[in-house]
Amino acid sequence: MKTLAFVIGVLIGAFGAVGIIAPAGMRWVAEHSVTSSVFYVVAAVRVTFGFLLISVASVSRMPRTLSVLGYLILILGIATALMGLMAIDAGDAMIESWLRQGSGVIRLTGIPLVVLGGFVAYACAPTQHSA
Repeated sequence: MKTLAFVIGVLIGAFGAVGIIAPAGMRWVAEHSVTSSVFYVVAAVRVTFGFLLISVASVSRMPRTLSVLGYLILILGIATALMGLMAIDAGDAMIESWLRQGSGVIRLTGIPLVVLGGFVAYACAPTQHSA
């Protein structure tokens, strides 16, 4: 499980790096994620990732921080599901507003993703065993 969290951390960081280098990719993802079904998928991914981080926190390099992060992501997942259920128009408006900001803001959005992915990857990286 810890290895899975590590791989997901690397993927999150890579997605953030792509957003910094080529913001059109992140724009495309945002433009295609304005339906309630996509909100539910994102919510499920967040909830699952939150539970994964909580479950591996005790064997990670930074257990408290990873546990808190897992709970925050879990809460974000629940909020995303509620947004898809009750406030899809508000979610759509937020995404449209973000897209109108231009590529500079989209690039800035990639930075926290790189930091999040890098932290998760670091905290869950396989440990070296001495022979």
